[in-house]
Amino acid sequence: MNIRVSAESTQVLDQPNFYAAHPNIIFWFCFLFLNVMLFLPYYVLSDGSTTLFPTLFDTQQDPALIIRQVLIWRNNLDVFRLNLELVLLIFLWIFVPRLRTNTPRKVFFWLLILTYFVTIAYAWYESFTIFIYQTDVIFYAQFHLIVDGFAFLIEHLRLSPTFIASVILTIAVSIALLVIVIKAVLRDEVACSLSLWSKVSLMTLLILSLYAVLFHGRIMDSPKSAISSQIAKLQKNIGESRRLVQEVKAMEDLDYPHLYNYDGYSLLARPNIYLVFIESYGSILYKREAFRDSYFSKLEEKQRILQSNGWFTSSALSESTSWGGGSWMAYTSLLFGMRVDNHPQYLSLLDRFQEEAYPDFGFTLRSLGYRYIRATSLAVELDDEEWQRYVNFFGVDDWIRYRDFDYHGMHYGWGPSPPDQYILSAAHERISKQSEDPFFLFLITQNSHYPWRRVPELADDWNTLNDGHAVVALFDEQSTPLSVKQDNYIEAISYQLDFLVDFISNQAADDDIFILVGDHQPGYVSRRSDGFDTPLHIISRDRNFVEAFSAYGFEPELKLNNTRPAIKHEGFYSLFMNVFLRYYGQGKTPPPYLPDGIDLSGLSSTITVTD
Repeated sequence: MNIRVSAESTQVLDQPNFYAAHPNIIFWFCFLFLNVMLFLPYYVLSDGSTTLFPTLFDTQQDPALIIRQVLIWRNNLDVFRLNLELVLLIFLWIFVPRLRTNTPRKVFFWLLILTYFVTIAYAWYESFTIFIYQTDVIFYAQFHLIVDGFAFLIEHLRLSPTFIASVILTIAVSIALLVIVIKAVLRDEVACSLSLWSKVSLMTLLILSLYAVLFHGRIMDSPKSAISSQIAKLQKNIGESRRLVQEVKAMEDLDYPHLYNYDGYSLLARPNIYLVFIESYGSILYKREAFRDSYFSKLEEKQRILQSNGWFTSSALSESTSWGGGSWMAYTSLLFGMRVDNHPQYLSLLDRFQEEAYPDFGFTLRSLGYRYIRATSLAVELDDEEWQRYVNFFGVDDWIRYRDFDYHGMHYGWGPSPPDQYILSAAHERISKQSEDPFFLFLITQNSHYPWRRVPELADDWNTLNDGHAVVALFDEQSTPLSVKQDNYIEAISYQLDFLVDFISNQAADDDIFILVGDHQPGYVSRRSDGFDTPLHIISRDRNFVEAFSAYGFEPELKLNNTRPAIKHEGFYSLFMNVFLRYYGQGKTPPPYLPDGIDLSGLSSTITVTD
């Protein structure tokens, strides 16, 4: 219906309809509803410390600080904020009557629709990226991550068709509702009948928004800004994407084979080395009361078992390059000795090292006489061509895949996957039968991966787990409260420590070396303030070797007293080789420890880590 201002509008307003009778109530309800919905994603996906309403009076009643929180910035991600573009567009609609004529009306309506839905879609994208991965929103990084990982993620979550249909229906209903509200706030009966008080209030909001632009525009791209701008967010994102593109391109010109050069070293002994990444094993276990007591009790129990069997331990916190997900970036950083904290960077490395080898942790141990073995237990596998790309990339001698385990027992959680106890023991048996040569085994556990479905029981004989009942332990949809997720998480971590210490105590050789490390914090039950650090344990019967790590901030038990990270994932490769070659090597001075790994920003093609 085309409603013209003037005589036709007067006739409409004379009609006793709801819009004409309550223009101010309708306007402010619709405006506030639309505005609140733009900030709802940040509140919904934020951690438990966020409150629905602003905590403005928790600052010792300092008026200046309260005003700053109202108008500029506040850490609490409540929904009571303003979006600059929405305020400006609604202001123009109310104060520029020409916009409400035929052709301008249609153009303005679609402009508002486009602006609003771009903004709300960006809000969900930004909040999900920040609170799931704790990383900045960068189109270039997240585009590749979504393209490569979304289908894989959906497949592994094993969502039911009913759940997927309900999500689609919810989105469709939400879009329809928002369109109805936008149409309501743009009705002539509302715009032409607003009171002077409403117009003054709207003008005040615009003035506050313009004040934010003029004096605090540089922070309007943050979710914590009291008045935010979608244009500022897009501008920042595009700029960061362009910067990342240049960084990735620059990586392609580096002369990688010279980065880590351990030529000239030989070994007096070659103990088997196990590198086990424990999924979601984060320092949150030290920082939350919900986990601390159970975790400490478990560590003390396992410490006693290891000591009674002649094993020594050394532990520290290591800062990961990912948070809540992106395990491949965490373990690639550790293996490659460089910081890999975004997916495009990882893809660049993956493409680069198909024909040539990168001198990573496994490459170096191979050059010292080790077999490099990797084991993967995910039941859903890549095709052979894609698998070969990863074999080329990591340079392994043998990659034990799910199908190689011939497993027909219970499957659990993410993947789904067999029990980690079975995978480690079966891999060890397979490797031992193939050759007596020393090996470097790289394994990523799966049973502590979100959503922490029911974990396996620890078996006295790991072979009994392959009992022919190939059933998936489904997630209990009723177990969704945070407290239940926390209980499931600590149970999963306890299982990991149980089976690993059981393996070390009962199946490992006397001279084996174990590196147990977390990939990242667990998503959903941790907060951004918990940091990126994860526990790392060195376990061996060689007391001198283990104690040598104390010079780098390690402590001589599984449980730590110092909960500040001592090292970084990208620095561990050079640290381990420094200590390892000092105690097991001969012929040269031990190579230096590079705490930050290789600095890609100022890299020269002639850099080596040898003296």
